[in-house]
Amino acid sequence: MNEALIIGERPIRHEQAATRPLRVPSPWRRCSVRLTMIVALLTAFGLVMSVSAARADELAPMLAKRLLLTGLAIMGFLMAARIDYRTWRRHHLGLLLVAVAALAALFAPGLAMAKNGARRWMNTGLPLGLQPSEFAKLSLCVWTAAYCERNLREMGSFVRGFLAPLTVIGATCMLILWEPDFGTAVLIGAVCACVLLVMGARLTFALLIAAASFPLAYQLVFGVPYRLRRVLVFLNPWDDPRGAGYQLIQSLVAIGSGGVRGLGLGMSQQKEAFLPGATNDFVFSVVAEELGFIGAALLIALFCLLLWESLKVIRRSRSPFAFALSTGLTLLLGVQAAAHIAVASGSVPTKGLALPFISAGGSSLIASMIAAGILVNIARAGEDPEYEPSPWEDEAPAYEVIIRRVLDGMRQIGGRMLAGVANMGGAR
Repeated sequence: MNEALIIGERPIRHEQAATRPLRVPSPWRRCSVRLTMIVALLTAFGLVMSVSAARADELAPMLAKRLLLTGLAIMGFLMAARIDYRTWRRHHLGLLLVAVAALAALFAPGLAMAKNGARRWMNTGLPLGLQPSEFAKLSLCVWTAAYCERNLREMGSFVRGFLAPLTVIGATCMLILWEPDFGTAVLIGAVCACVLLVMGARLTFALLIAAASFPLAYQLVFGVPYRLRRVLVFLNPWDDPRGAGYQLIQSLVAIGSGGVRGLGLGMSQQKEAFLPGATNDFVFSVVAEELGFIGAALLIALFCLLLWESLKVIRRSRSPFAFALSTGLTLLLGVQAAAHIAVASGSVPTKGLALPFISAGGSSLIASMIAAGILVNIARAGEDPEYEPSPWEDEAPAYEVIIRRVLDGMRQIGGRMLAGVANMGGAR
């Protein structure tokens, strides 16, 4: 009588059990794999649509440029997905200093390329320009996350928990605002403020700061003529159909012309001579025109899946830095995508913001891919049972220690000078 091995309620003979293959866990059960596939789909979608949204006389140059940018972006994604995310924490101060230096260099003669009255692009001497504000987003997210982890126990205080980090964030955003780039400055400031609140800063302090800065915000919006026109045109673009309302009207015409199925790839009429910024600020309108409601809904669904998987990365983070950084990067990608779609559909006042992974801008594509790669690395760390968060003290590089000692020395000198002045006043 042959012996049998009981698996469940079904008897299986030894020879059958020996030849049965072992079940291998499906890779789709891993958040990092799903996130990578979503990013790959968005990148492929962007490659097709950025070329399709170009005018007929720009197809060949746009294709060559986009292929080069996609290759660089993929390299950035793979690098960010490979490097341990704790490396970004170690160099958070250096990244911020480089970003601030690049933003300040835009105001130096001969280094910036002026387009439409704005100095947002750095002249690299190559056919591809560099937009420092796109990489400043990542640097500020990394710096804010590192600051929150280092001062986690003091995040409830006003000075250390809100005022000090907001000063650094505000100073960097002011450089971006002077380019001028109002939308990007507001986006970065809002995302970093949300990270501070999530990490323990009090909402009361945020409301007080918002109330105190309301006059400045009012002046920045309503005190600048072209921004005021954008707000007024948003309420009724047909009041000025050939002026300030022209771009929004053409965007709505493009979206409405697509119908359910769209006109087909490359068949957009608005991109040829009517819709400005068809490959960048209003690429979603071309998507809706060429692919219709089905294509636009598919693109929105991909972004929703990206945010869903990113929320899982946040939930499974194993350190305060990973939690804060993944929160900031998720908000950065999600809010920017939502703002772009809202602008194209006339839901908010017109403001030029690239659609992550889709718009033709090279700096935006590379920065978005690096952000996605960091999220993938954080997800892989959450899936590794042997991962152990390292202490902060072991991560400080030499240049940060030097800068910290210099600042401490300056504080001591300033304190002694103030004490000396106070003693002289008392002696008199």
